[in-house]
Parts: sequence; C-alpha cells; structure tokens
Amino acid sequence: MIFAIDPGSVKTGVAVLTEQGELVEKCIIPTEELLSCIQDRYDKGLFRLIVMGNGTNHRHLGETVRAWIKNGHTDVIFTFVNEKFTTVEGRALYWRHTPRKGWRRFVPAAWQYPPEPVDDFVAWIIGLRYIKGKGQK
Repeated sequence: MIFAIDPGSVKTGVAVLTEQGELVEKCIIPTEELLSCIQDRYDKGLFRLIVMGNGTNHRHLGETVRAWIKNGHTDVIFTFVNEKFTTVEGRALYWRHTPRKGWRRFVPAAWQYPPEPVDDFVAWIIGLRYIKGKGQK
C-alpha cells in the first residue's frame, strides 16, 4: 500500500491507498503530528511506500521522513511527486465524494469552494499521480 502526503506548514493531508488507487483512509493532521501518524500506520502494516507532493514545506518534511526511514525503517521507499494543480483536482474529488446539501445543490460545483479543507483529498490525488506515473515508465 501507499502512504501519500500533501505537505503543509500548519496542516498536512495524508491518505493510505492500495496500489490500484482505492482509498483505505484519509485525514488532515497538524503538520507537527506527521511522524506519529506515519509511525502509527507503519505499525499497523498499512504501507511500505511513502509519496509526498513537492509543494509547500516539502523540503523540511522530506528530510524529516528520510530521517525516520534511516532510523530503523529502511524497508520503506520514499519519493516525491509533482504536486502542480493537485489542489484543483482535490476540490473536484471532494465534490465527487461529498454530496452537496442545501443551496449548494443548485450551484455548479465548479463555481464553488468546498466548505472545509481538502488536503486529505489532495494527498489521495498525489498517491494516484504516483500510481499513474509508475504505469507510464
């Protein structure tokens, strides 16, 4: 399985997905809790590959993840994925998986911003991009 990360300065989106792109779980966490989130999912045996978007705060968090891998988790593979336009794709994915209620049903989704952060959906997109890119090699 794949552990995908949408790195951020304050909040970070994470998603665990299968090699076929099916979502297992996703959430948004405070960025400072990323390592404990990774460790928790690793202990449950949920992944052996970490992919991270190359956007905001990726350098710092990338070094943090590399240090975690060096510190006894050498069976885990880590790579970056191009994050360009993932927020736009994440919003679209949000609307596909979150039914609109009230007045939002009558306004096209393309004209709306989701009423909550979509970093978890963006992490899912990052994982899907990795899978798609892997198939093109």
